[in-house]
Amino acid sequence: RQEIKLMYWEDDDQEKQKKSSEKIVDISFKVNCNKIAADHAYDLFQAVSKRFPKINTIDNLAIHSVYGAESGAGWERPETEIYLSKRTRFCIRTPIEHSEEFHDLNGETLKIGKYEMSFSKPTIKKLGITDTLFCRTVVVENNNSEEEFLKDVSLSLAEMSISVKKMLCGKEHIIQTPNKALVGKTLLITDLEKHDSIKLQELGIGIGKLFGCGIFLPHKSIAPVAISKSNE
Repeated sequence: RQEIKLMYWEDDDQEKQKKSSEKIVDISFKVNCNKIAADHAYDLFQAVSKRFPKINTIDNLAIHSVYGAESGAGWERPETEIYLSKRTRFCIRTPIEHSEEFHDLNGETLKIGKYEMSFSKPTIKKLGITDTLFCRTVVVENNNSEEEFLKDVSLSLAEMSISVKKMLCGKEHIIQTPNKALVGKTLLITDLEKHDSIKLQELGIGIGKLFGCGIFLPHKSIAPVAISKSNE
């Protein structure tokens, strides 16, 4: 007689979160521009806000800064200008209901400081599901030391009900604005639950999301952090 075995199997909560949230997306554009100022975040914000005046009223909207190959994916930063390749993309992170409005940027040219940048071939990119996220510039109120910075970030994440086990900050970046200079640091967070990863990408953290700050992207390895910090 064949024995029948019964098995109880409940999916892990993380498995239930495998589908990416579509509430917030990145609108990605191909750019035509040879070079741009290394510190271009505020000029880029001004150019985009002039074209789309309502961006200040859209919750959770963020404007990605533009990075070239020599910027080391954001860990290193050129002193004056960034040289862009044909593969360079520009992204606006926006609630899905506003995504079609930004498609109007297709075929247009914006003046970013003294540089001109043309945009084409917009695509919608869903937020990636990963346990490791990287932000090129996180700006928080308390930033006098790495310990103070990480404590402030940890408190902000706790307020968002995001559980964090491992964080590592890197080099300091300065974003110039007319009112004040925003001082931030690179930040890598790993061992995130999938739903926390999506939430952090959707909401960001800290000050200055319209200036390229507090925007998290999927990341594969902590090696660049270790290399960057060893060179300090």
